[in-house]
Amino acid sequence: MRMKSQQVFSVLMLCLLAFAFFALVADEAAAADKAVGADKGIATKQGVEQSLGNKQFDKDKMPGKLEAGLAVGSIIAMIAVVKWL
Repeated sequence: MRMKSQQVFSVLMLCLLAFAFFALVADEAAAADKAVGADKGIATKQGVEQSLGNKQFDKDKMPGKLEAGLAVGSIIAMIAVVKWL
């Protein structure tokens, strides 16, 4: 079945409208403004000593009993499913 010229024009206009919408909505890329702050920090290893160099653990970031129990339970359930199904 051949498309009529009006259908072809409608599809073309829809594609152009979608392209224009995405072009207007999209933000400029972070690399476009030559931001080097994060890369410079990584290159000079700033901040690594505070997070990786010491053996102190942040208690707020550690999983609680509920999360640990869910993890162990999911591993047991996974083994049961693989073994019996």
